[in-house]
Amino acid sequence: MADVSNPKIQRAIHIVMLIALFALSPVRAQSQDGRPVADAGSSRYAATDPVQLDGTGSYDPDNSGLLSYTWRQISGPTVVISDANTATPTIGGSMQPRIGRDKSLKISGFTQTDEVQECEFELVVSDGELTSLPDTVKVIIVPDFGADTLGQTNPPFDPNRPTIIYFGGGDCVVGLAQYCASPFTHPLWKSRANLIHFPNGYKPDSATGSRTYYRYGDMIIVYLSSVAPDYKQPIQTSGWSTGGQPAIDVGRYLNLTYGDRRYAINRVTFFDATPFCRDYSESIAAFLDSFVDGEQCWADTYVTTTERPGWAANPPFYEANYPPFYENVLNVWFPTATGSWEERHRLSYEWYRNSLVLADLNNFNHGVVAGAYWSVVGPGKNLQLASTPDAQTYKFQWYGDASSGYMDFYDEHHHPGRLPEPVTLIGPPDGAFVDANGAVFCCEESENAVGYQLLFGPDPYRVIDYYIVSDTPNPPTEVITASAFEQTWWTVKAYDQYGSTIYADPIRVNFEKLDPPLIENITTSQRYGSIRHAINDARNGHEIVVSPGVYWEKIDFKGKNLTLRSTDPNDPAVVSETVIIAPDEDVVTFSGGEDASCVLAGFTIADSNNGVYCSAASPTIVNCNIVDNVGDGIKLNMGSNPTISKCIIAGNDGSGIAMLNFQSGRTTLFNSPTIVNCTIVNNSEIGISEATPKVLNSIIYNNSVQIPGSYAVVQYSNVQDGFPGEGNSDVDPLFADSENGDYHLKSQAGRWDSISQSWVQDDVTSPCIDAGDPTSSVGLEPSPNGGRINMGAYGGTSEASKSP
Repeated sequence: MADVSNPKIQRAIHIVMLIALFALSPVRAQSQDGRPVADAGSSRYAATDPVQLDGTGSYDPDNSGLLSYTWRQISGPTVVISDANTATPTIGGSMQPRIGRDKSLKISGFTQTDEVQECEFELVVSDGELTSLPDTVKVIIVPDFGADTLGQTNPPFDPNRPTIIYFGGGDCVVGLAQYCASPFTHPLWKSRANLIHFPNGYKPDSATGSRTYYRYGDMIIVYLSSVAPDYKQPIQTSGWSTGGQPAIDVGRYLNLTYGDRRYAINRVTFFDATPFCRDYSESIAAFLDSFVDGEQCWADTYVTTTERPGWAANPPFYEANYPPFYENVLNVWFPTATGSWEERHRLSYEWYRNSLVLADLNNFNHGVVAGAYWSVVGPGKNLQLASTPDAQTYKFQWYGDASSGYMDFYDEHHHPGRLPEPVTLIGPPDGAFVDANGAVFCCEESENAVGYQLLFGPDPYRVIDYYIVSDTPNPPTEVITASAFEQTWWTVKAYDQYGSTIYADPIRVNFEKLDPPLIENITTSQRYGSIRHAINDARNGHEIVVSPGVYWEKIDFKGKNLTLRSTDPNDPAVVSETVIIAPDEDVVTFSGGEDASCVLAGFTIADSNNGVYCSAASPTIVNCNIVDNVGDGIKLNMGSNPTISKCIIAGNDGSGIAMLNFQSGRTTLFNSPTIVNCTIVNNSEIGISEATPKVLNSIIYNNSVQIPGSYAVVQYSNVQDGFPGEGNSDVDPLFADSENGDYHLKSQAGRWDSISQSWVQDDVTSPCIDAGDPTSSVGLEPSPNGGRINMGAYGGTSEASKSP
């Protein structure tokens, strides 16, 4: 992401944090008297295989010499340290000769018992003159869990992704291999999470006594420690049918036994597990209380089955003996499940699997939503569910099958809870600088929220430790001028009336050297921290002015007929420096019936999905560069009729202007844009797609297809391969440097050069000069201009190429 300047704010409320908050900031170990600093790394978990420690974080602050390393064991069962004088020694149980011709010794590994064992090691480093203070690290040897049955659906393990662990079904005791294949095989699941399952099944820890599945917690933590020693992502366990018990046992066991926030489980998901085999009330309550380092735990359960034939004679397995709904859990019921008992039983995990992929299953629905939406890979991944005595607030039901339908309340009168909408931050973007003038750290309104906490902290992964800067019933609006941390991460946490919370992924800012651009509603003189916030507050007829800078945000005019412009839309330099980017999104949306009085002027819109999207809207888009997007430059739908003038629409991977004609019965809605003095070139697909556009004084060139169909009205325009109409031509426009985005027209009399910021003369003159509509005004074209407007985006502007 590029460096982004932040907006200045007109109204300042000076908020200074207590200096004592610096104690919250993690600092690197400090040298004493010039000594080097030892860093023994993070603790590791072991089964039988040797592990490698990591002292590479050690350093010498004055770089006075190469570091030497000395490791020794200081507690626990005696083990062997190999390469104890290096930064990365190997730790194991004993030395054994290798097999075959190589008789040299190797470390054989650890000896497991039925108990957790800890070995502690000390590291000291030296720079040749001074020796560090010691640092220590532990290797935890987990209890013997037998054969390792763990598998990853999508190797290799990516430490930057969250992890989902799945336990398949069985016979209420043993997980059977035929039911334990991972259901999360869609590429979208594979791309977003590390997916772990147990392809050979699973079984209880013991054939006698209380049935538990703790051994799989030991198995998981050893595996995660080996592939992600410093893991910072969330972990979710899930279980179908019989798998519900190991899913919650593993979560509770890992949290209570090891208490390591790197590998803590903060959510458990049941797929048609709770009506079977046992009552989970105590297990769920224990899991919810097992949170590590303040990170709240929660669970969701999906129930689909009804009575299985023949089970009434076997009461322990009759679902009426076990509650389908639990307290402090997101409960979802499938009242319309159909098919055989086995089909109904599978519906829960099939539905959940599809809920990440299919739109019907994955929309917010005003807070009545479940499934992958709240998983560790969903948009609501930062949800923390309310946990209060006797709370059964969130109960929903799904009407439909595993691929389509709708979500509704189970019993709205008694269980009216709607979950809070994921938070969208508005304010300084990632990596921004904030000076003494401060900035506003805000967010869009979160549906169903009744309050907002602005949070600052020193660690992007430890929101639980963040300082509460403000707590207000509406999104925060104060200007913040100081932080206790020079490098600060900030977010906003929204909460609903029941105590559930959700926050946005934190963003980093630095409180220094801020020289921000300005976003101002000049109608009201109000200044803002983002374009979106300014639009949200604006009314019809207001004018919002945006200073040069790069703005990483998605913009929706929301049906308001207002003007959004750069500081000087007529200055191409200002246009090129006022950039809006929304990766993977449509940058600007008009979908609320906006008309010609709604104006977008003077921006560069780039590096996103579609640059501009209009649906049943007819705004004015002028003096914009819409370039290098992965979708279309402009996409029109539902009878949109915008006026598009003096725009460069180039280098997009889709069409320059794409138009989708809507047809329903006898009704057809055609899009009819008016396109004047535009340069639409070098787009990978169509220049102007088929509809009923009116095109004047424009250049449509070097697209895969220029203007298909015969309904367009084109006049005084240069169209490659030709197009019928008065004044049209088919000639090389002779751009100055189209490969590098310079679409000025070459001229022997003078062409503006943006690099040298001067007029230069070419050895040829573009035939598009003085070729526009004779009745069009030459506008700001410099002299000599021939008294006739040029074709293309610079026609009628101060940078129009001169006439010979």
